[in-house]
Amino acid sequence: MKRSWILLAVLALASCRGGEGTVNGKAAAENAVAFADFLSISGDTVRSFSSWQDKRSQSETYHLVPRDCTGILASDPMAIGVPVRSVICMSTTYLPHIKLLGLADIVKGVSGTRFIYDSLYSAMAEEGLIADVGAETSPDYEKILFLDCDLVLSYGISGSDNSYIDKLRALGRKVIVINDYLEPTVLGKLEYIKLFGSLLGKREVADSIFLAKKNEYEAAKSCCHGVPKTEVLVNLPFKGIWYVPGKESYMAELVRNAGGEILGAEEGENLSSQKSFEQMYSLASKADVWIHLNQAVRTSDVASENAMFRQIPAYKEGKLYNNNRRVTAAGGSDYWESGALYPDEILKDMIQIFHPEIAEKYFPGRELVYYIRLDD
Repeated sequence: MKRSWILLAVLALASCRGGEGTVNGKAAAENAVAFADFLSISGDTVRSFSSWQDKRSQSETYHLVPRDCTGILASDPMAIGVPVRSVICMSTTYLPHIKLLGLADIVKGVSGTRFIYDSLYSAMAEEGLIADVGAETSPDYEKILFLDCDLVLSYGISGSDNSYIDKLRALGRKVIVINDYLEPTVLGKLEYIKLFGSLLGKREVADSIFLAKKNEYEAAKSCCHGVPKTEVLVNLPFKGIWYVPGKESYMAELVRNAGGEILGAEEGENLSSQKSFEQMYSLASKADVWIHLNQAVRTSDVASENAMFRQIPAYKEGKLYNNNRRVTAAGGSDYWESGALYPDEILKDMIQIFHPEIAEKYFPGRELVYYIRLDD
């Protein structure tokens, strides 16, 4: 009799673990993640890598188990019951993935609901269907416990207080750390749809979405093959420092694939470098286009930052574009909320800005989605 109980326990454990090479109990291809640097998915095992803990590379490993395996879920803080049926999002950037998988109603809490751009989620927040759980530096733990969701989707930032993650786990909440914002490549960011698919029981759908969007992005990219490079000035200085994306960064890749080149971008860097006002003002004379201008909606907003900007050729020629077409009254930006999931739209916007003749040939009549052209 005793041996029978042991056999039953072993079989139950095996069914909960799902078996090597499976995702949610289904066969999964090896190397499921091909482009992301900070994520791996192998069968029912997910690893999230980071570069913000102790300023060196770290990782966390999560085990996806059937949600009815209560014993494992209770004893292993890194075990996540799937499919997940309710979530709290500590970033609005997770919302588009969940919505695209057809499960918007599982979102019960968001950090900073006033920053949500998506109209569906905004309406849900206004109706009280989504609670504001506070900022990651000072979350409303009582509210998070009251919501009693299956999973908290979180992230950590270098130099910030990320202790809320450990505290939530100490309080018995399941937490996964998602570091998609660290990814230096367009397809690397896009590939996180596979993580959401694995968590929500929609992996096949997620794979199809990834492939379709990858193809759309690469088709738009091919339109600019061999075109002369447009010199692009990026950002406005902040407290005298001009931050310029490195040549190996996500932003530089987008600009490059749209037939542009960022002025002042450092070779081999995926992080932004700090340039002096004088360095960038000198380079600005070469700029064909100027993008990402803080909150500016008019050219006069740029000039109000510094009257010397009026002398920059791109300013004189009216070639100033900002990525704030879709923003909330509180300052939430859909460019950052959904842009990583729609890189083809960002790329097409950039092509229209850098090479309008190419855009007119390949997608005539299209209007800018995320960008606006500044005027007076």
